[in-house]
Amino acid sequence: MSGSWERDCPTLARRRRRDREGFSLVELAVSAAIAGLLLVAALRAVASSIASQSQAAIASVADFLAEDLLAEILEKSYADPVSSAGLGVDAGESPSAKTSFDDVDDYAGWSEAPPQGRDGTAMTGWEGWQRQVAVAWVTPTNVTQTSGTESGVKRISVTVQFRGTIRASRTALRTSAP
Repeated sequence: MSGSWERDCPTLARRRRRDREGFSLVELAVSAAIAGLLLVAALRAVASSIASQSQAAIASVADFLAEDLLAEILEKSYADPVSSAGLGVDAGESPSAKTSFDDVDDYAGWSEAPPQGRDGTAMTGWEGWQRQVAVAWVTPTNVTQTSGTESGVKRISVTVQFRGTIRASRTALRTSAP
């Protein structure tokens, strides 16, 4: 035999070169595994982003609901125009209908689920949401300390829950001063 084997068998030589030019099965498996890991990481990032956006939307709605009810309460007078028997619903007012409330402390202990509009009708599409109100007399010199008697200052706290979890809370003070 003279010369190299490639010169003697050109078909076999071309076939061996072509086999070396492609990907091996191991290389394909490794690249598929890497692509799969990258896809899983990307999907997790998207899921995390969606969850974060959902939580931000819930917080925004909760803030709105708390501010809305607090504004409604603060529009009322400090004390009942007819009688002032203490905190809570007065005689002639219905404890189940906020449309009869005419002063701030009538809302003491008020709870609504789903939230209601100012006219007392339930807001549609707000299932799972709940609003609660607490009203207390506080010491004028220290509004974090409650007072057992009329002090001239009432602290109104509105708490908003979504599916049993507190999502927002707002507090305001109302005084008897004109």
